[in-house]
Amino acid sequence: MLRQIARPQKLPRCVLGSRLASTAAPTEAAGSTPPPPESAPSSSKSSTRQWSRPIARGVNKAYDEALALIQKDSAKKTEELQRRRKALRGEGEDAKGFEAKKLEKLEIESQINLPEVHWHIKQGSVDMNKPIYRHLLEKTWRKNGRLDLLMERIHQMYVLPDVLPAVHPTVDLHVIFDRKHWRNHLTGSVDVEPGVFMPPRMTIHAPRLQATVFHPEERLYTLLMVDPDVPDTDNKTFQTYVHLLKTNISLSASSSYLQDINIKGGLLPYEPPHPQKGTPYHRYVTLLLPQLERLNLTPADLPSGRAGFDVREFAAKHKLGYYTEGEGVSMEMVPETYKEKVGKGMGGGMHMWRAVWDEDVSRVYKDILKLPEPTYGFPPRPDRYGNQKIPKYL
Repeated sequence: MLRQIARPQKLPRCVLGSRLASTAAPTEAAGSTPPPPESAPSSSKSSTRQWSRPIARGVNKAYDEALALIQKDSAKKTEELQRRRKALRGEGEDAKGFEAKKLEKLEIESQINLPEVHWHIKQGSVDMNKPIYRHLLEKTWRKNGRLDLLMERIHQMYVLPDVLPAVHPTVDLHVIFDRKHWRNHLTGSVDVEPGVFMPPRMTIHAPRLQATVFHPEERLYTLLMVDPDVPDTDNKTFQTYVHLLKTNISLSASSSYLQDINIKGGLLPYEPPHPQKGTPYHRYVTLLLPQLERLNLTPADLPSGRAGFDVREFAAKHKLGYYTEGEGVSMEMVPETYKEKVGKGMGGGMHMWRAVWDEDVSRVYKDILKLPEPTYGFPPRPDRYGNQKIPKYL
């Protein structure tokens, strides 16, 4: 026996509205619309770069109390910071310099727990003029593994001490090659990981160098790109070859987060890597060394040219990167933040990758360097019994 299924009855709008109103909470008036929650996340384009609460007030009391505690602590330290700055207005320059680090530390402490600060870092919309962002970005660089990987590779591959005795990086240096030059019609770019192998065809064109510095004032740097693995047949050893040299590069944290380093117009322009045939892999080391003063160098100051370059001698002569007592460096010339590192190696940026010979190196010698390509290796051993061997097949 079939049973007829009753269809839902259509109700007039006025009846439907009255029934919905009767299910509302007793405290709310029938038919009234509740107000939107305070500080609810907005999806408008104008607010995509501004932090907003992930949840509205009253949804999670624990979150509300934690946020209120953080903001209260921040306001208290900010008030203390303003009071101490006001007290320093009548003091001398020496007192201001002594208190500057303490005030910067207090400013960092007043903002370090604010959620909007960490949100801006994740979004990449940081203001490097503020000490809090410089502090957190440097801390991230030192703790997230990028600096550890760099130091691991340059020690494993003996860049230290082959090129310099010691380096304590203070600049996050990136080496970036464009894919459009790779003959495979790719787009975009590659941020080279320290220590990896790069085919010579990918390094024919000059890379794009980017640096993140953490000091607000302008400082001068010297950029070097060297290959310490070029054969020196006269002395039966290896020598260092310079692929790029540029001085007086001005950098500061107030410019931008990642700063492009202009490598054009240097003392020695970029020359593509060309590892020689018959040699082991070559290490291509990029150094960004801080200067104490502006340098006025000419090609005449490089008597050996590109080949036979001594990085240690050049750095010591022009007071670059690391300082050693007894080399004519006055402690008054050394920046305050570097004084504790005199004699130990100091500051700057560093990067390295590796390459081996392939057919593209021949094209570099022929089309760019305009030089005959050398070939290295051990001569074949003479076969003393070659004439006495019996042919295997007659």
